[in-house]
Amino acid sequence: MLTGCNDAFSRKQSRPRAGENRSKSGYKLEIVDQLHRAIKSDFHLRALASSTTELVREACRRHELSGAAAIVLGRTLTAACLLTSLTKDERERVRIDIRGNGPLGRVLADCRSNGDVRGCLLCEPDDRHRTPPAHAQGARVSIAAYTGQGQLAITRDLGLERPYQGSVALTSGEIDEDLEGYLTTSEQLPSALGVEVLVDGHGQVVRAGGILCQTFPDGDQTLLERLRHDLRAGNLYDLLLRERPTVDLLGFALGGADFDDMGTTPLQFACPCGPQTARAVVSTLGADDIEKLAGEREYAEVNCQFCGSNYQLTSAQLRELAAELRRSRS
Repeated sequence: MLTGCNDAFSRKQSRPRAGENRSKSGYKLEIVDQLHRAIKSDFHLRALASSTTELVREACRRHELSGAAAIVLGRTLTAACLLTSLTKDERERVRIDIRGNGPLGRVLADCRSNGDVRGCLLCEPDDRHRTPPAHAQGARVSIAAYTGQGQLAITRDLGLERPYQGSVALTSGEIDEDLEGYLTTSEQLPSALGVEVLVDGHGQVVRAGGILCQTFPDGDQTLLERLRHDLRAGNLYDLLLRERPTVDLLGFALGGADFDDMGTTPLQFACPCGPQTARAVVSTLGADDIEKLAGEREYAEVNCQFCGSNYQLTSAQLRELAAELRRSRS
């Protein structure tokens, strides 16, 4: 299995790739967060690989998560990055809304085709640092007991008049496996999807990444079936035990077969919220309630659910906002 990955790596060592720097002593491998696209040379399969370690770390830092909670949110963010790849349109956006009945079953992720991704895990404070299950040889780390069963909704916005929304039952509790079922049944693209987040003994994120491989409905699914088996057996987890560039993940996804490199997109945790967004949120209260709020406290605080940022509006700013709303309606 790993031979194919190493072969793909050695074939491409003649020149630096994204995530590599040449030094006087040779190559220095620097793994960067990115989405890497490829197509099998016979054009029967497309594959995507993502490295998401830094953005998952940033998300967990902002939301103060570790252990099992870090794995749940990290897997969802990584999956969202892989799903935002249908077109090259900068307006493409994918939102994942997971509503499971487990203690860590409420997850939101929002990714744009420019590589900006944000997300959050809605849970009780005591659940933010749950100890994850141990990794057993020949199996992946299961999060089913934490997410539970429920509903998984995907909204795909291609910048058209209306976004497309679909949903599927959250049955296995494994986020990538249920998303894989959604892609195969609802979007009719036979898929193999796997995402992993590795944490250390303190529950901190060590490495995160994922793979998505797809073919046409009438295409040969032999490779997909093999990849699904490998993903369920925890082979992606094993692959990520050491730092690897995304081209190695593509080699693993395609079984070492030749592929055409379709380019990369940098990935980063980013949220478009800001002071103006906070003002817009407060303005929904209406001028009278805003003015009342200004008289009750020195400032109002608005928290962004997706990134954890806090914005404060002073009583003077609240009164100014109330006055603006009244002027706009006169």
